[in-house]
Amino acid sequence: MKILLALSRFPWPTDKGDKLRAWHQILGLSEKHELHLFCLSDERIQPADFKKVESVCASVTVVKLNTISKIIRLGLNFFGSKPMQVAYFSDPKALRLFRELDGKLKPDCVMVQLARMAEFAHVSSAPKKLIDYQDAFSKGLERRKDHDPFWMKALLGMECKRLRNYESSIFDQFDLATIISKQDAALIDHPNNHQLKILPNGVDTDFYRPEPRARTIDLLFTGNMNYEPNVNCVLYVVQEVLPLLKEEFPHIQFVVAGKDPAAELRKLNSRNLQITGWMDDLRKYYQQARLFVAPMQIGVGMQNKILEAMSMGLPVITSTLANNAIGATHGREVWIADTPEKTAEAIAFLMNNTDLAIKIGQNARKLMQDNYSWTKQNALLNRLISGKEEKDVVATLTLNQRKDS
Repeated sequence: MKILLALSRFPWPTDKGDKLRAWHQILGLSEKHELHLFCLSDERIQPADFKKVESVCASVTVVKLNTISKIIRLGLNFFGSKPMQVAYFSDPKALRLFRELDGKLKPDCVMVQLARMAEFAHVSSAPKKLIDYQDAFSKGLERRKDHDPFWMKALLGMECKRLRNYESSIFDQFDLATIISKQDAALIDHPNNHQLKILPNGVDTDFYRPEPRARTIDLLFTGNMNYEPNVNCVLYVVQEVLPLLKEEFPHIQFVVAGKDPAAELRKLNSRNLQITGWMDDLRKYYQQARLFVAPMQIGVGMQNKILEAMSMGLPVITSTLANNAIGATHGREVWIADTPEKTAEAIAFLMNNTDLAIKIGQNARKLMQDNYSWTKQNALLNRLISGKEEKDVVATLTLNQRKDS
């Protein structure tokens, strides 16, 4: 099958969640199909990065977004009805080039990632159209707005409403729609949201595997540290959780490893906190950590950082909000804590019960191997695109309903 895939970002390097998902799907699709990639970009693509992506695709087209054109589109759209992010990426030149490429290739299937790219599918004449919503982004914005400065609340509220309506309006324009979790599917405001196919993220369980090493880091958190849900989580741990531990663990160390630390994080003054900034390979931090602490308070979707930590055999402390998409069992594969007090109790308990912490990490690793390998998720994606009967789909839909063994 000839597939034309449209992305809002160049997929390499995989320093953001949508890029990571896109890259692994590209690898999976290119094994079975003739895959042509069309990308938008805000920045210049490094030749080595382009060559890496080009090596697995039949063709790669990148359109750099013009800054002045973006500003004009956003200004004109302010009093319109479409989400601002849709206006941002709906560059007329890019749409024209995509239409021309579509006409030249005559693909059997056009696939777009994220609602913001739906306009590109609209100009295609492909017989099959697929959208990967990935997350319920409108709900993510709704959860964020209460944590942002007052001057941002009105803008986020407007964007949230527009995006919720847009996510619903485009639903019937695609032959197939996928999303990362059952929880996110229920948040798409459409009467047939139950028809969304659940396609979870995966993790490279060969790359992220346990390695024996001295555990010199007490608590670890990783991720893009300019992403608001991550910033919010770190502030939550530093300001509300760590103070509850200072009597029992006065020297406990919380390491935050990830690119582009936000100004709010750089301003934090805590002798218990270490912020690393960009790291080429986070595995050495996973290998040295005793606990992975990610009690996410806002955001949607599936947290790649948690999947990676679990694949590394780390005991993870997280929130119900983050675990709902994963479906791990409290006390067996993960430890769930939804308040600062419960999070502090969990940290103290697992720090003092090493054998249990190790067992939870081992169980987490097995869960990743059994259910979250990219090989498994890409097999499911290929079956969905090919239109075959998928027993795997049924299994995935019921993943979050697993009973305790």
